[in-house]
Amino acid sequence: MIIRLLSKEDYGNLSYAFSITQLIIPFSGAGLYLSLLHFGPIQKTPEDKLKLFAHTLRQGLIYSLLMLGAVLILAGLLAVKMPGSLVYLRLFSFYIISYCLFYSFISLLRIKKQNKAYAAALLGNSLLVFGLSLLGIFLGGGRGYAIGFVTAPALTALIILLTLKGKEKESYGLFRRVEGLPVKSREYTKYGLYTGLGNIASQMAWQLDAIMIGIIMAQSTEVAVYKAASLIPFSLIFIPSVFMQTDFVYIAERFDQKKYLIAYYKKYLMVFTLITAAVMAVWYAGGAQIVRIFGPEYIEARPLIDILMINVVSTFLLRVPLGNMLAAVGRAKWNSYSAVAMLGINVILNLLLIPRFGVRGAAFATVTAISLSSLINLILFFVYLRQLDTKRPGA
Repeated sequence: MIIRLLSKEDYGNLSYAFSITQLIIPFSGAGLYLSLLHFGPIQKTPEDKLKLFAHTLRQGLIYSLLMLGAVLILAGLLAVKMPGSLVYLRLFSFYIISYCLFYSFISLLRIKKQNKAYAAALLGNSLLVFGLSLLGIFLGGGRGYAIGFVTAPALTALIILLTLKGKEKESYGLFRRVEGLPVKSREYTKYGLYTGLGNIASQMAWQLDAIMIGIIMAQSTEVAVYKAASLIPFSLIFIPSVFMQTDFVYIAERFDQKKYLIAYYKKYLMVFTLITAAVMAVWYAGGAQIVRIFGPEYIEARPLIDILMINVVSTFLLRVPLGNMLAAVGRAKWNSYSAVAMLGINVILNLLLIPRFGVRGAAFATVTAISLSSLINLILFFVYLRQLDTKRPGA
């Protein structure tokens, strides 16, 4: 709907700005909400869990404000190749704050195992993002969309807070300095940074392509076509991601049980092999009709989507499940190594392929980088299982 309501050039500028923001978002709040997901479930008392949450929220907002200031200062330089994207970059930079707030409260619901509330919060946020973004477009075009998109997560976080305070007697001690933190602050922050890079690595690859197309080709319309093409395969990542988010806490609790980890991944593969096959069959059988939802200006996106859909296989079966499992068992640093390797390969391939093949070169670069990174994750998973054998013979 957004693609249809905005001009191709305006959508390209907006997408370029949002892609830059998305590269920064994994480090929003220094990724402390991800640390909460790992360290929270293993705390023995509700008080310690709330201490971690309070620390996450306070320190996360401080880090996020510093990041926001840096982006606002550097915005002109970041948008120099596509000056039309500058206003969008400044607006989207505030997403750093709202993202930190939303995911801090979402993580709290998850460590408290309030799965129904967690699901309701995700659904509610999606509806708010859709409603406010669409309203924003009608009232203010692309700028209105950016404002609506940025506002929705912060509003959802406020609703979660009011709901929790209304139902529970616990004091969340918002924004206060926490004494007697059950985890070393430095270790807590390091885990968040590593996990922030590793968990969202595949998403960063998609955003990096759009940025490099804008830098190398400097054409907002080409960025628009590529973003439209990546929308379907990228959006499909929500299917395995939601599945893993639901089980993340339980995996974290049983991080040292080899048999459980192997059995879990086998069951996951049984389910998602069928889901992946169904998704691919639907696309390659009816892709020509599906791509028409973007309008006649984007028909040229079809061959790009054919290429990018290959990522669905490696992402569904390897990248998402194994990346989340490694993070859950405390090997976030390994995920970051895989992420850095993937992003490095992606940059090199983009520099080589975009000048020669245009936007198709970017698609080939992403497929190659994500596939290699997925294989790296599989190897790292086997390395972790072997470490469990070494530490606990017969595990």
